[in-house]
Amino acid sequence: MPGSDVNLEEMLAGLANIELFAVFMRPTEAFQGPLASAEGRRMLAAHLQYLFEIQRSGQLLAAGPLDLDVEHISGMCILCAPSREDAERIAYQEPYHQAGWRINTVQSWQLNEGLLTGAANRLVHAV
Repeated sequence: MPGSDVNLEEMLAGLANIELFAVFMRPTEAFQGPLASAEGRRMLAAHLQYLFEIQRSGQLLAAGPLDLDVEHISGMCILCAPSREDAERIAYQEPYHQAGWRINTVQSWQLNEGLLTGAANRLVHAV
């Protein structure tokens, strides 16, 4: 019955409660789009190589651009890391952040519902 305490307790018990970290990558004034210059292409290659590396390590659940604007690309990724400090270390070693082209910020994210809970649960227990 909706609204009953028993139903709420059952629903709360069914939450996945998977601790992950969201990294928001915002461009700075120094950012150069990947099509703007050879340096832009080099930085994009380094960024992608870094993401593939952390994907292979089992720490990258998802990543991609937000509101795709080739001149000022913002991005986000979801990390599986043992702690916020580890997630920050990963975020701050990202090449765009290191070069000052983006500012990466980390927020904890508790994944509770959705189709990703099964995959994320396997990932968390594998790392």
